[in-house]
Amino acid sequence: MKDTINNLYNELKEDIFIYSDLGTTPIKRLTGGLNTTGESLKKLKDFVKETPFENQLEEIRFFKYEKPRFVAEQIYALEIYTIETGKPLGDELLIRNFYEQELRFIKRYFIQYQFLYQYYQLDACDLDHLFFVRGAKPSDILIPEAPGLDPVFSTSCDYLFAKFMAYERIQDYIMDCLYGQGKAYQSFTSKKGRSLTWTGDKSNLIELAYAIYDTLQINNGEVDISDIIDWLEQSLQVNLGRYYKRFSEIKMRKNISRTRYLDFMVEMIVKHMEEGDGFQPQPLKAVSGSKLRP
Repeated sequence: MKDTINNLYNELKEDIFIYSDLGTTPIKRLTGGLNTTGESLKKLKDFVKETPFENQLEEIRFFKYEKPRFVAEQIYALEIYTIETGKPLGDELLIRNFYEQELRFIKRYFIQYQFLYQYYQLDACDLDHLFFVRGAKPSDILIPEAPGLDPVFSTSCDYLFAKFMAYERIQDYIMDCLYGQGKAYQSFTSKKGRSLTWTGDKSNLIELAYAIYDTLQINNGEVDISDIIDWLEQSLQVNLGRYYKRFSEIKMRKNISRTRYLDFMVEMIVKHMEEGDGFQPQPLKAVSGSKLRP
């Protein structure tokens, strides 16, 4: 059961990544993300119906860890769309106030369900039989209403845990927009006076960072991957926080190449060599062989 669910989740993450990397409008990214998440949740529900849990521990694990990460993708997509489309234009102070207000909302939510959020953070298990077993009804604990509660596919706290997962990611996203997770980058200016900033997908830069590290191109290999990440962050004014987690996601790709960006780089430089001065650089938008390619 665990392998099947992991494969389904990895496919979902790949599809979401592709939608977010196609360079489309926010509403198209949202629609694509919600559609693929909805399809994955339906497959997950059908799988659970066809494959009964062997025991209560397996049921608890599913509703505490497995289902929430699928639902968290749905919540995250909706919330990020709301933030992107609701952000004020122009004035830097207005934008900062907007982000800080969003952070305060998330903080209030965590405080409102403080006991359950601490239970989630500590990965406690004492009350799992009440929170993550279908039909169990915990008493004297504030639990929010979950939308579309299905008694066959829901417990009292699986949606809340999904919301905790999503809100923590949104909090990181906002902190990154506001402060770059506390890092201050010194702008690098070219001889032509241009300030250079990485504007591509961060996963592409992480691919490049590991390629540099694995081929011993800096200090004859006497360097850590963290040093290379820090160098790229400082040089290109980009935050690659939790790069190790992103690299783990890259390693799990199945529908697209695990070295997708590096493959594209090879394709483009070979094309440049062949076409000479007539070559026109192209953005990485569609994925060769992907079912989502236009």
